[in-house]
Amino acid sequence: MKVNSMFGVLLLIIIPVLTDKRNIMKNSKMESWISTENFTTMIKKSFLYSKCCNIFLSESIYDVETLLHQFINIYPREYVLHKILYDCQGYFLLGPTDGEIENAMRFVPSSISTTEILIIINDELKNTSKLFNVSLFGNSNANIVSRSGIWTLSENYLKPRFFLKVHSYEELMSEFNIVDMKGRELQVCTFYQPPFSYLNKTIKKVIDDVEEEVFLADSDNEKDGIEMKIFLVMAEKLNFTWTIRKLKGKYRYGRRINSTEWNGGVIQLVLEKKIDLAFGNVRLTPNHYEFVNMSTPWVQMLTQFLVPRPQPITNFWALMRPFSMGSWILVLIMLIVKSMYMYVRAKVDPKFPKRFRSIFCTITELIGRLVGTWMPRNTVNARLELHLWQTAGFLLVTAYCSSLAARLTNSEYVDRIDTIRQFLEADLLWGHKGPVPYWPDYLDLDDIYASQLSSRYTSVRGQEAHIYTLIKQRKFAIYGFVIDSIFFPEDDIFKEYIKNYRLMKESTGNYYSSFVVQSWLLQPIDMVMLWLRESGIALFHLNNVMHRRISFNLREVVKEHDGLDGIYRRLGLTPLGVGFLVLIVGLLASTIVFFYELKQASNSRSICEAFRDIHKKRKIYKSSTYKRNYRKGVEPIDHNLSNKNFDLFVIKPAGHIESARKCNNKIHNNLGNMSI
Repeated sequence: MKVNSMFGVLLLIIIPVLTDKRNIMKNSKMESWISTENFTTMIKKSFLYSKCCNIFLSESIYDVETLLHQFINIYPREYVLHKILYDCQGYFLLGPTDGEIENAMRFVPSSISTTEILIIINDELKNTSKLFNVSLFGNSNANIVSRSGIWTLSENYLKPRFFLKVHSYEELMSEFNIVDMKGRELQVCTFYQPPFSYLNKTIKKVIDDVEEEVFLADSDNEKDGIEMKIFLVMAEKLNFTWTIRKLKGKYRYGRRINSTEWNGGVIQLVLEKKIDLAFGNVRLTPNHYEFVNMSTPWVQMLTQFLVPRPQPITNFWALMRPFSMGSWILVLIMLIVKSMYMYVRAKVDPKFPKRFRSIFCTITELIGRLVGTWMPRNTVNARLELHLWQTAGFLLVTAYCSSLAARLTNSEYVDRIDTIRQFLEADLLWGHKGPVPYWPDYLDLDDIYASQLSSRYTSVRGQEAHIYTLIKQRKFAIYGFVIDSIFFPEDDIFKEYIKNYRLMKESTGNYYSSFVVQSWLLQPIDMVMLWLRESGIALFHLNNVMHRRISFNLREVVKEHDGLDGIYRRLGLTPLGVGFLVLIVGLLASTIVFFYELKQASNSRSICEAFRDIHKKRKIYKSSTYKRNYRKGVEPIDHNLSNKNFDLFVIKPAGHIESARKCNNKIHNNLGNMSI
């Protein structure tokens, strides 16, 4: 950049040299009326922040050639000649008269507060010069040097601005270490937005011939809030007064129309220069920053949802919950494979226990051994398989029982909603009182799930009754932001409904909160904001307001209540439903088998006759005469025969009908001999 500029300067100088050698030789020998030391001080004082410089020269270069060479030799950074690079915030205007400089000022972006201007007039400058019209310089910082004097423009945060004549280059305006606005009244705008601002009471006031509604701010309760406290510190440190007007219209921040137009909200008021500063949780986003100046942010916040708390449920299948469905399927597959192995082994190996040749008996025994209720003594040639099976069963039953006891004595809840994907699967709606959001400022549109949240949005304004119904039906999520681990709903109307809500773990985004300011106010506000952050005063006001103004319900939404209350409950019927169902099925199956075997044992007799016969034989067996004669004449069937064993003796399976009939005939013959 500097090489090209030098080439341009050389062209401007060399061509006139070829045409008028004598004039150039005369000018080149002239000495500058500004010493090198003073020129260096002037450049240092005029260009504090700019990293490069735009140079504008008059058409007549002969009169300013010496000053131009002097600037080029002293200026330490890059520069361009007769071009405008907006990244270069420094502007050096050099000419023989004020008229030429006035024309060049039309190309300088003086409305930008960071613009730095140095003007050198190679002549005397009268007090009536048009260059002293401060409107030419807008919000920029400017110094004017001429043969007749040195002038510096007052700070851009003062109103009205003026040119001050100084006596030396050292007195030129430099960095403002201490900003004093000398009680200037600033027009400010905000709205009721806890915990940032609690302003509520308003009065009517005429501002610039227009009646406006302004906040009264006549009590400490009104002048409260995190950003309100920060604003009051700024007013004290910068020494300005203020009038805070209430925001009109449906927009808080406004809506972008195109690349150059903005509609509504505090941003439009700043663009129209109706206000100097605005606050109220204004997001520092590219969308806002393209239109207005945003101060250094003072805090970062997360945007999240409050979702309905998990409801306690009573599950009929509670006995199945200790193991997942996959675990139960694995146990079932293991049982089937083991049963097939035992069945095939019994068919192939003659020494293997013959009871495993029945697939039904095999499955029954393996289930019994698995749960620890079946312990037959005969395990010849199958000890290893059965002992390993019982060991696995012991481990499974132990794990199942320990988990089951904890589950049945604590309340069970539906699944939590902790991710955006679960939010969408739960078919929840969300919304706020304002207009439809500008989605890039609210959601990550590159995320596959977050981008779908816009389809779940519904406006709250005008249909509050419907929203309250959705809240009662647990179909509505409350949108808000988290600051210092405390959730705040974006709309204050939802505070009374958050008792049955909890904070969703996954956030939908994050943003920084800033103040919106006019360009001339940006530097002093940033200076105070950085001081507030570094000194911890901003954090102090945050904690102080949170401690005093935050309700208990807002703190409770971050706590989980499902399964963490430590309260045990009595077991009801429903959680044990599966156990009773299995019991009923087993009872029905055993009853069917019992009646089937009874029918087989009674041959053609009816079941009622078989029951009467059993009852009659039981009475006979209980008689002492029968027992005495029976022990002498009949070989006992079982040394420890009881009523139950007697019933089993009478009611045998179908496979043993013939032996049962022989035993019955023997008993009848003995009874006949006794009667004789």
